[in-house]
Amino acid sequence: MKNVILAAVAASFVLSGCTQRTAQIQSTYVSPKEYDNYSCDELAKERSAILAKAKEIGDLQEENADADAAFVAGFLLVSMPLLIGTAFTKDRAAEFAALKGKYEAVDRAQYEKRCDVDDETRRQAFYTKPEKKEPEFAGRKK
Repeated sequence: MKNVILAAVAASFVLSGCTQRTAQIQSTYVSPKEYDNYSCDELAKERSAILAKAKEIGDLQEENADADAAFVAGFLLVSMPLLIGTAFTKDRAAEFAALKGKYEAVDRAQYEKRCDVDDETRRQAFYTKPEKKEPEFAGRKK
């Protein structure tokens, strides 16, 4: 019984330190007033820059979440020393949340200024998690 309680406590400790997935990260509020002095063209450029940075940071965040999950699985299956590996991944949740907030503020500013934004751009997702590719195994050679 003591081992079960110890394992449960250890598992909850490990899981609480994991890097969040991008889908779990809430945006940080940024006022659209920050963009009052921007023209529609400048807002469009800012939107593109934010999307590019979000792709970069989001991909890193997802990689770190995957690495943390692997370390946690290793910890639960093998031993405690693998827990140290989670300290080597950088949680970029705050940076990602700030970008999400800026994106929402730019979108709102474009709406308020009645900028001409095409429907495809309006529907564009802030960040899309990259698809996982299955490893390719070389077939047997005869």
